[in-house]
Amino acid sequence: MTTAECGRLAEFSEAVRESTLKRLLLVPDGSENLRACDKSMSFADIAKHLIDADRWLSTKLENPEIEPLAGIDRPVEIEERSQYLQLLEELKETGRLRRDLIKNLTDERLDESIPDARFGGEVSLWWVIVRGSLDHEAHHRGQISTLLQIAIRRANNST
Repeated sequence: MTTAECGRLAEFSEAVRESTLKRLLLVPDGSENLRACDKSMSFADIAKHLIDADRWLSTKLENPEIEPLAGIDRPVEIEERSQYLQLLEELKETGRLRRDLIKNLTDERLDESIPDARFGGEVSLWWVIVRGSLDHEAHHRGQISTLLQIAIRRANNST
């Protein structure tokens, strides 16, 4: 049975993802691999990282002992816009799965204490969801917004 808290968290999860996708869809064609510097993530890298983070959260709920997710395995290289749009469709889908996963939790499960090295030991599952997933995405959305300004400026100057 869905609790009010889980329902609100699920709605917030959906709003966070919609906001992220809105910005990622504004990326000018040809800018999908743009990085602020060599060691930073591109738009495509961030999208892939968020997909991986959604999958990690699902696994964390099943196996609380897993280690935190760190960055991306390898950079994503987009050659055609259609690849980027497919990546965003996958991000949309994992967002739906995350929303449903959260919505189907119980208050008791949200209060459950689980290990998470990112936060110094034991924390509630609620904390892992809010701080470790939703706030984590908001952090990356800030990166997207900043990088988007660079991409749009470059696209406008090249025309």
